[in-house]
Amino acid sequence: MISRMWRVAVAVLCLSSSLSAQTPPATKAEPEEPDYAFVSGSAYTQVKKSLQVIHQTAFGTRRVTDLLGPRNYDAFLFFQRVEYGMTDRWELDIMFPAAGSRMRLSGATVTSDYGMTDAVIGARYRILDEETAPVTVAMGPQIILPTGSVQKGTGFGGAGLAWDVAVSKDWGGPVFLFNTFNYRVIPSGDDTTPGSSKKFSLHGTTWATAIGLRPMERAAKDGSKHDLHGFLEAGGNWQQSVDPGVATGVRAGELTWTFAPGLRYGYITSRKTLVEIGVSVPIGLGPNGPKRGVIIQFQIEKLFGEQ
Repeated sequence: MISRMWRVAVAVLCLSSSLSAQTPPATKAEPEEPDYAFVSGSAYTQVKKSLQVIHQTAFGTRRVTDLLGPRNYDAFLFFQRVEYGMTDRWELDIMFPAAGSRMRLSGATVTSDYGMTDAVIGARYRILDEETAPVTVAMGPQIILPTGSVQKGTGFGGAGLAWDVAVSKDWGGPVFLFNTFNYRVIPSGDDTTPGSSKKFSLHGTTWATAIGLRPMERAAKDGSKHDLHGFLEAGGNWQQSVDPGVATGVRAGELTWTFAPGLRYGYITSRKTLVEIGVSVPIGLGPNGPKRGVIIQFQIEKLFGEQ
């Protein structure tokens, strides 16, 4: 079974807010970077008729030494997200991740498990932008679908609701700022104790901040553009889950903190299609969660029609 530690790691990545362009969508006529941070979210929604597909492959590990010897707990996450601009202010988001875990003892794999996690469908509305306000703000509801497995530890066994809020600021220079907060609840999560039919109300929150840097942006004569952006991200996650017991389980919460520096290269073609690839190296802080890891991210964004 994937431990509670890995559920926390999955929640941090899967329920983080979406990012889109750093320029206010009301004036944006083409895809633009930065488009999606690694852990943090921003308030810049997709413009009307723009589609973005994001993929993350993430790995995290934690080493424990006890009477059984040195053990490594490894976590894997394969995360897909699709964003579509229904209007210049409304964005549709669909997330469907898969996760796995592995325990290694003295270099040999002892247990491993993989499966789909709970999927998320949401919508966000941009209520403020920097054309008329000091910051850009977007928020909206999310529906958590019980597509994961309680037995494998990749799901909670019940549908849930979440609310996502993001606040961003772009000064138009070498630095920009993203902030995001997500609250979620599973009203009727399953007990992980075999044979128990008890239900639990499970709550969780995720918050993160990213300082973005622009070390290089270079436009070509044909209208294409090369960009290199850096991210210094920090965030936390608190998640309740159910520990199995003798007759019924016990609800418990776990808090994790993460610092995640990253670097991403982006290229906008002359036909205004944006392609990005990047890498981040999250570092776990505190006693819970993976201690170190890597995130490799690829995304593509296409604008259909003239704005």
